Amino acid sequence: MFLVGYTSLAAKVIDINQENKVSLLEHSDIYLDTQELNLTDILDRHLFKPHNNPYINTGMISTNIWIRFTLINKSNQHIDKVLILTSPLLEHITLYSEKNLNTPQHKGVYHIKEEHHTLFPYYHIKLPAHSSETYYIKVSSSLTPVDFTLKLHDHDIYEYEDMFQQLTDILLIGFVLALMLYSFILYFYTKDKSYLYYSFYLFALIYQQFTYLGLTQIYFPLSFINIDMKIPVIKVNLLVITAALFAMQFLKTKQLKKIHKIYQYFIAISLLEILFLSSSPFYNLYIVIFTGALFIFFNLSAGVIAYRNGNKQARLFIVGFSIVCFSYFLIILDAIGITSIMQEYQNILMFGTAFEALILSLAFADRYIILQKEKVRVDARILRESTQRTNMVKSEVIKKTQALNSALETKELLLKEVHHRVKNNLQIILSMIRLQQDEIEDEAINEKFIDLQNRINAISKTYNMLLIKDNLEEIDMYEYIDSLLLDIKETIHHNGQTVKIETDIDAKIPLRESVYIGLIINELVTNAYKYAFDNNGIISISLKQDNNQYELQIKDNGKGYNAKEKQESLGLKLIHTLVYDQLDGTLEKDTVHHTHYTIRFTL
Repeated sequence: MFLVGYTSLAAKVIDINQENKVSLLEHSDIYLDTQELNLTDILDRHLFKPHNNPYINTGMISTNIWIRFTLINKSNQHIDKVLILTSPLLEHITLYSEKNLNTPQHKGVYHIKEEHHTLFPYYHIKLPAHSSETYYIKVSSSLTPVDFTLKLHDHDIYEYEDMFQQLTDILLIGFVLALMLYSFILYFYTKDKSYLYYSFYLFALIYQQFTYLGLTQIYFPLSFINIDMKIPVIKVNLLVITAALFAMQFLKTKQLKKIHKIYQYFIAISLLEILFLSSSPFYNLYIVIFTGALFIFFNLSAGVIAYRNGNKQARLFIVGFSIVCFSYFLIILDAIGITSIMQEYQNILMFGTAFEALILSLAFADRYIILQKEKVRVDARILRESTQRTNMVKSEVIKKTQALNSALETKELLLKEVHHRVKNNLQIILSMIRLQQDEIEDEAINEKFIDLQNRINAISKTYNMLLIKDNLEEIDMYEYIDSLLLDIKETIHHNGQTVKIETDIDAKIPLRESVYIGLIINELVTNAYKYAFDNNGIISISLKQDNNQYELQIKDNGKGYNAKEKQESLGLKLIHTLVYDQLDGTLEKDTVHHTHYTIRFTL
């Protein structure tokens, strides 16, 4: 009774038998529970509402999120997928199956098992053939912002994509870690404290991003993870403190007393937040995020002010921190629930930090350049002379380029003339064959002449395509095959048959290979017209290209034929020669009930 009562109220049914990654939330129902209701109460009150957004982002609002969706397997086989929640920070995730509500599956940061090895938590979904199932998910987090989407994916593909993402994140973190060590070494070399504080800032950022990206949850012990998830206030404020100490040194804010004072205030406020907002009952990440947002904009403004007051190196600070400022701005908008853009660019902060660190690592060289202004003037004079020589060389290059272009145009004209003459010669041959055919009364011989004409016509068509198109290297197979099929249809005696041809052509092929494809299609379509149908029929032709991989399929719904009886025919010998010897491809055929040829080749 429970199943019948509620399944009809579920959201749009989602077909699990799809090859690509499927986003579920826009096909699901959700309910934001602030009353601590159980699932039975929610269903009894019909509280689920359709959700038309691919993301759920409640920011720092502490509430239980219930999601309901229905999966259906229309196929004849068992389907095994993974259900992915795209956030590594979700604390509690519970999955209920409508057919088994009493044994839910638990995931999330506080339910990590030893075998956890992916950035995002996921569930195995197994659905028998011709069956459907309604699922309910409960998500709750109280310490971190909630922003995720729900996706259905093949397990092996997801594992591969996750491994690739982990590798990308680790390489980014490794790069930033190398820059941190570089800054630390520069401190010992120059005794400039700005490099020391910047290395501290990068360490704090790496630590924060390890958790944010989900790497801590994979590579650290459970005891550390449980502590780490409870200190986001400390981690954010450490970023503010170390960034402030670095900026004060790098921008030399002691010469800008008001700016220096404000930096000191930010450090003091961050220390107070660590003391009072890190744990219950005063825990409040919103205040910390607001403080961080104010600091970001003040930090960038301080760099501009320092530059206007004569600190030339501040321009490096402005350029580097602008990228990071933009990244932090997106993270803050995501954390307070305004946007979910970080779902698509979760490691944008690491990219921005890598760029900033590279810019600021140039500061030491920049100081050397500032002290070498006189040398720069001399270099400018040398540069002017070099520019003059470069312009002379450039002028000569332009002349040579024009000459080459002229030669290329002449070559293209000559090539077109060659193609034109080949086409004319083929047409002369066709005309001679047709004149000879007019004198032949034997129907069988006459049919052989028609086949010969169609083969020559298939070759002639390619040269005609080259003459009417600008591209002398490749043939648009859609136009070529469409024109070729029209000619075949006009030359075949239908005997009252109605034959429909369906095409799905999306490929461009070089001249030589396009001739082979035209001959193959001519043979197989002509055979289908002649032998496949007693009355009406359908011939389907598909040619697809994936980079340099091609697949040609020609099939009909006719009566098929005995392949052993026909294997000695000239047409089939020609097809085998073209496929195996000329295209170096493979040929698969099924002629038992209908005729289906599949030809694959690589160019």
